[in-house]
Amino acid sequence: MSKLVTQTGKGDSNMKIMTTALAALFTLVSSGGPAAAAEPSKKIIITMKAKSSSDTHLKVLQALGSKASFKIASNGNSSNEFVALVAEVPASVAAKLKKSSPAAAKRDVMSLIPSAAAGDVLDVEEDFTTKWIEATPSFQGTAFPSMETVLGGLPKLNLTSNSAMTVAALRPEITWGIERVRAPAAWDYTQGAKVRVAVVDTGIYTEHPDLKGKVDGGYDAFTKTELKANYQDQNGHGTHVSGTIAAIKDGRGVVGVAPKARLYAVRVLDADGSGSISGIVDGIIWCANNHIQVANMSLGSSLPSPTLERALRYAKAMGVVVVAAAGNSGGSVGYPAAYPETIAVSASDSNDKLAEFSSRGPEVDFVAPGVSIVSSAMDGGFANFNGTSMAAPHVTGLAALAVAQGWVGLDGPDGVFAQLKKAAKKLPGLTPEQQGSGMIDASLLVR
Repeated sequence: MSKLVTQTGKGDSNMKIMTTALAALFTLVSSGGPAAAAEPSKKIIITMKAKSSSDTHLKVLQALGSKASFKIASNGNSSNEFVALVAEVPASVAAKLKKSSPAAAKRDVMSLIPSAAAGDVLDVEEDFTTKWIEATPSFQGTAFPSMETVLGGLPKLNLTSNSAMTVAALRPEITWGIERVRAPAAWDYTQGAKVRVAVVDTGIYTEHPDLKGKVDGGYDAFTKTELKANYQDQNGHGTHVSGTIAAIKDGRGVVGVAPKARLYAVRVLDADGSGSISGIVDGIIWCANNHIQVANMSLGSSLPSPTLERALRYAKAMGVVVVAAAGNSGGSVGYPAAYPETIAVSASDSNDKLAEFSSRGPEVDFVAPGVSIVSSAMDGGFANFNGTSMAAPHVTGLAALAVAQGWVGLDGPDGVFAQLKKAAKKLPGLTPEQQGSGMIDASLLVR
């Protein structure tokens, strides 16, 4: 997640929308008699066994007084498959989920469901919406203009080929963070060609000069479509993250850690950086069902979610390596980074010190540059952001370099995590809770 923001083309023909969104899946008919005043409703998520039937789903929804629903379904051969029903229910039903313990809350809601159907229910939780890239007050950022803006503001000169100003002359294409993880040292061996990387975020501005032609497809969790117009970035966060992962190496602008990786924009957050648990789960399932190899999640919340964790387990089982920002609270690691199915990343500054804002804890796996990170901005220019949101994409790019060399999935001797850990070096003065296995050196990934 970012410290503060200063400032998603159709998928390829082989991609399928395996995540099924059925608006108004079930229309419920009320009993006879005079119409009662409508009770306010709230959204909840009911997680069901993968093999549960549509008839069972209907019985559960009717028992809870649901007005409408859509369904998120995994579609693999994993034991971690499930179906999530996102339903609007009366506020009085949703209030039962406010119990002091999740077990008590689930028990109260389950008491409303017929026993024949209840056996297929795995979890019930509120579908809360929050600002997953919430700003913090101590950030100071600088927006860098596009080349056109810079040149447009200069006096008109008769420039020769030897005196023409370029963005590279104003600022190096290889930023300090890319240099610090030693990405250039790996590029003679691999630049992450053909690796499918998803940015689960606010979308991607696909027309940015450093990202144009890089985005092969995507998904918008708000409209449940793969239309290019719908996964365009309306915030800037996802575009910035994308540049750090895979901006084109062309001597201008910025370059990413894995400049030949292919990007997929999975828009789960709106222009304000807000989104629902169901939307994020939907995005993760889309990644798993569409052969994504690495997914970046520069977002976080202090609230756990059993459905989110199930989605991450499913993604891991399907071979997706999920990299997540540890958080910017200065305290404990947030979610989803706190789940073992992710690679959690804290943030360092250019002096190899832990960023003051960075979350820390036993869940942290690696540390990466996260202070004064320049990358692509939504206006076609460049911006300077702080946050573990900026640290995570460095590790995502490194994971793409590992995948490009044949390492597969998260765990095991042939997994990406083991390769990243071998290539990491501990930073002096930082504890394991602050840096995990340390800073990854890309040159050691290719030896």
